[in-house]
Amino acid sequence: MNKNYSVFELIVCILSLVALICGFLAPDTNAALTMVGILIFILLIIFHVYTPKIAGLSADNPKVKTMRRMNLLSMLLVAVCFGIMNWSSELPFVKDNQSIMELTFVIVVIIGLGNVAPKFPFNRYMGLRLPWTIRDEMTWKIAHRMLGYLTFPIVIIILIGGLLIDAEEFAKWGFIAWVAIPSLYSCYYYYLRISGKKQ
Repeated sequence: MNKNYSVFELIVCILSLVALICGFLAPDTNAALTMVGILIFILLIIFHVYTPKIAGLSADNPKVKTMRRMNLLSMLLVAVCFGIMNWSSELPFVKDNQSIMELTFVIVVIIGLGNVAPKFPFNRYMGLRLPWTIRDEMTWKIAHRMLGYLTFPIVIIILIGGLLIDAEEFAKWGFIAWVAIPSLYSCYYYYLRISGKKQ
């Protein structure tokens, strides 16, 4: 494995663990939320270790590296969100700017996922897993390519609408549109393929 990538993995894991530990130190830590955060984090670590086996590819395959990078981003997001949720009552910035925090979180998730979506290998564990995308590799590619294409237009609409009109509504509906458009188009594409109208 690339030495620089190993260092990057180590840094992300350390930052994630720091965020989780900081969540434990919050005065009003929610026990159920804490357990959910820890369980999700453990599952993501297991997925990270066994990615080649899950994807059915060799450890050096570029697709495995893409899946692992996406998994590292998920680990970091889970840990940071867990920390922020536990400390939200103590952090004035989070309390007073909750809608801006939600907007920022949605934008970061869309940009992060949108940039790697077109590189996701055909699999049943990560990505836009719909009945039609996991049955046909070409449909999978179309759906994830469209996620990538829509990323920046959707982010710009969310950002402008969120700052000028309503951050919470634009964050919610922007994310829904970002997922729904590729989902519906890939369903239509899959229907054309199985009916023999598209090769």
